[in-house]
Amino acid sequence: MLRNQSGISVYTVLSIILFVALVFILAVPNFYNLDKEKNVEDCINNMKQIWVATTDYMKDTNTDFNGDLALLAKTPKKQDPKNKYLSAMKFCPETSRQKSEYLVYGKYVAEQIGTEVKHNYGVIVLCPNMAGFYKHNIPKAFYENMDPTQLQNYMIEDMDYIDKETGSNGARKEEMLKKYIEIWKTDADAFQKRKTNLTALRAMLFPDKFSAPEPSVAD
Repeated sequence: MLRNQSGISVYTVLSIILFVALVFILAVPNFYNLDKEKNVEDCINNMKQIWVATTDYMKDTNTDFNGDLALLAKTPKKQDPKNKYLSAMKFCPETSRQKSEYLVYGKYVAEQIGTEVKHNYGVIVLCPNMAGFYKHNIPKAFYENMDPTQLQNYMIEDMDYIDKETGSNGARKEEMLKKYIEIWKTDADAFQKRKTNLTALRAMLFPDKFSAPEPSVAD
């Protein structure tokens, strides 16, 4: 058997090298966040938790939510003061070394129906890295068992439309979703417009898709 001057066989040295290489190969994905599918899953789970926390907070306060996640992380639940609305701050796993907060917006609309007031809550959560990771998006199916309000359903349908229109173009998807949030922030009549016309808000984002046809010229 081949041995070096210290008496260690060449095969033993090779075995040690192969073992170290194997450990390194297995460790690299965790160290550098290279497991993309797991990152997608973890990011979506983060956004789901943020959506639930924001919705619960809005139901207890009947106000808009402008994205201060630290507020949710430090505020005790109204119905369960021992726990906070958000158990801990959440960050996208794609940038664990450079933490960027999720973009969150919640819209509250009180609708008078006869003598009763109907409370509508709509929450949008965006990954800060969507431009580079278009799959980091809460799927439409998530909301099915969450008892969404009419306003949230409008948002779900519109966001699903935006998702399909932008496809794998993460930068375009992020741009359109941010513009969509801005509509809800700045247009006081957005809820009524959307209630009256299914495509009202979508047309603001994709005017070419909903532009009126050119009038025909008579022969």
